[in-house]
Formats: sequence, structure tokens, C-alpha cells
Amino acid sequence: MIETILTWLQGFPPELVAAVLAALPVLETRVALPVAIFALELPPMTAFASTFIGTLLPVPFIFFFLTPVLARIHRHLPRLDQWFLVWRAKQEKKFGASYSKWGAFFLFLIVVIPGPGTGVWTASALAVLFQIDLRLSALSIASGAFVGGLTILAVTQGIFVGVNLL
Repeated sequence: MIETILTWLQGFPPELVAAVLAALPVLETRVALPVAIFALELPPMTAFASTFIGTLLPVPFIFFFLTPVLARIHRHLPRLDQWFLVWRAKQEKKFGASYSKWGAFFLFLIVVIPGPGTGVWTASALAVLFQIDLRLSALSIASGAFVGGLTILAVTQGIFVGVNLL
């Protein structure tokens, strides 16, 4: 899949290619940063900056377009809306006090901790779904992306140095 995307973006500046890779769900910085360093041969700090910017590109779109989508679901798909309301009520009952107190910190953790279903896309959607203050959410998500990116950069550079020693 990555090879296909790189083929489609052939001819574009490598910084832009790295940013586009980082903006894609699932890939984000976890994949885009090593690809930017090893495949696109960007200097580590340039790769970090490009992927950091790219991974944050979807955040405002998710923040501002998910709310109208949810409103349409509410109006036109009552069964799906009812399922969502029941699911959300269960989540609020289970974690209610934690959302208001720790919601933004959990968004930070969702972005920092690599794993399936985590990242900027997920954190942004959760911020909208659970109505966490968007300014605070954006700050938490950006902070998580920064710390997560630095972690991936450190691991990538460590592997790179280790391979060179062999």
C-alpha cells in the first residue's frame, strides 16, 4: 500500500509526500516518519517536521465536519442514532466523571501510545463524540502527536544507528 501511495506521489517534494502519508488514517506518524527517513531520504528533523504537520492536518476537518454528520445521522438514520445514544450513555455511566476531568489527557494518551485504533484521527473523533472542549482537545492532540513523533524519531534513529554498526 505504501509503495502504491509513493508511486502516486512520485514527482512531488519529499516533504509533501511525508506530510500526506502522515495525514492518512492508520499510517500517521508511526509509518510516515520511518518512510520519510529511509525511503524518501529526508534528514531526520525535516522528516519529523513534515510528518508532524501532516498528522495534524485532519484535526480541524474532523472537528468541524463530524458534528454535522452526526446531526444528519440523528435526523435520517434513527436506528443508528439510537444505537449511538445507548452506547454513549453506557460509556458516560462507566467513565462519566473521568471524561470531564481527564478527557483531554486521555486524548493525549490515545495519540502517544501506538496501537490499533489509536492516533490523531481516533482522538479527534472522540473529542467530538464526547464533547470535550475543542481548544483543549486540539492542544492535547498536538502535544500527543509531538511527543509520539519524537518517540518514533528516537526509535527510528536508534535502529538506524544500530544497523550502521552491523
